[in-house]
Amino acid sequence: MPFQYHIREMTVETSAEDFVTHFVHVEKFLPFCQQCGSYNTRWTCPPFDFDPMTIWQSYRGLRLYARILQADVPEQPLDEAVAALKQEKRLYRQELQRWERETPGSQMLLAGTCDQCEVCEKAQGRPCDRPELLRYSIEALGGDVEGCLQHYFHLPMLWGRDGKAPDYFALVGGLLTK
Repeated sequence: MPFQYHIREMTVETSAEDFVTHFVHVEKFLPFCQQCGSYNTRWTCPPFDFDPMTIWQSYRGLRLYARILQADVPEQPLDEAVAALKQEKRLYRQELQRWERETPGSQMLLAGTCDQCEVCEKAQGRPCDRPELLRYSIEALGGDVEGCLQHYFHLPMLWGRDGKAPDYFALVGGLLTK
């Protein structure tokens, strides 16, 4: 049986400066990125040939967007929940892309790593095949997604355990604005 859930969407407006002051710690989060399989294999993941702070400092505002997949039934199989999460991540990206199109000079921040290509060209030592779609996530740019979720949305981050899905999954990203 597929993962049974419903969606809750939440947004919060803050200044990019306030977010950076409280939730961006590149040096702290880079070691976590280094433990991930996407590290140095995707153009949207570290290491970068630029300082992530240059992106944060180029914007004044930040509209944070949380898309919560709330389980309708407790302790559903984790693998089915992850499949639903992947589908929702595509819908999440589409919403952020719409916001970006409607807001001149903005840049969306993904939830997690880019998944626009089967295999990222970076892994082959080649430039991005779809640079017009290349966007970074909060965590790739040194942001504390878990702290952000707790502070702005008053939700703890939950994780699956023993093959069971948590009560909810949270996709957290946003839109940087001029």
